[in-house]
Amino acid sequence: MKRVLIIFISLLLLSSSCRKIVQDEFKCFENTLTANSILIEGEYVQLHLSLTDELNEYQLINVSNANIEMYNQDSLFLSFAYVENGIYVSDYIIRENDSFTLKVNKDNDSVSSECLIPAKPELLDFYVNENAWVDNEGILQPQLNFTILNNKSKECYFEAYILIYNTTADYVIEEYPVLYFDNSGFNADSISKCLKIQHHSYSYPPEKHQYQLIIKAVDFNYYKYVTSITDYNLGRYPDFSNATIVPTNLFSNIKNGYGIFCGYSQTISDIIGIID
Repeated sequence: MKRVLIIFISLLLLSSSCRKIVQDEFKCFENTLTANSILIEGEYVQLHLSLTDELNEYQLINVSNANIEMYNQDSLFLSFAYVENGIYVSDYIIRENDSFTLKVNKDNDSVSSECLIPAKPELLDFYVNENAWVDNEGILQPQLNFTILNNKSKECYFEAYILIYNTTADYVIEEYPVLYFDNSGFNADSISKCLKIQHHSYSYPPEKHQYQLIIKAVDFNYYKYVTSITDYNLGRYPDFSNATIVPTNLFSNIKNGYGIFCGYSQTISDIIGIID
């Protein structure tokens, strides 16, 4: 009986250490046309074209032989010249309220999209309070305040960030922070926002900084794209506190393909100091 038990245990250990090879048949990966372009008012139109590839590939498949059709206001045709690395450039300079329609053909693939360039935001007020709040270290920190004109007749989307300069405004110390917002729920003629600023380096006496505000009026596609990046990255690289987050797709407005076709115009303030 003891001998039988030993043989049984030996067979059990052997069977538990075996590995079973599972062979799955995956569908052949199809390269998909991808178009990316962020159109900036006052600059030339640029477009990047590539093909998606398998997950284990790190080199983009750039497209250099595509047929591009792009129209402004359904009438003006834009011509493109291929530069390098999948980048195409037009000689057209983007203006406020331009409305673009894009269609790209390569072999038997065709993708399309649309984009509207908003009017520049009108900055009504901008100032910085030096001792507005206290951080966890007990250090007094500044707060930036700004007001822009609100167009109540339509939905508007914005991006704001700050350039922080040294005392004499010779160079930029950092870009901080980034704020995305829209005019939903604002029935007044203006929109006011405030941003807390935390300096990470301290000196005595405290260094006096200079500040510059950049406000972008962005189209809906840009707004959806940039606000989806955070959730997309959390899904790809979750930390311990976000381990239960479900992966999400990065926003795309390219029909029959991937990528983003969007734009913005921007207003840049003067460089200012702080208000005591």
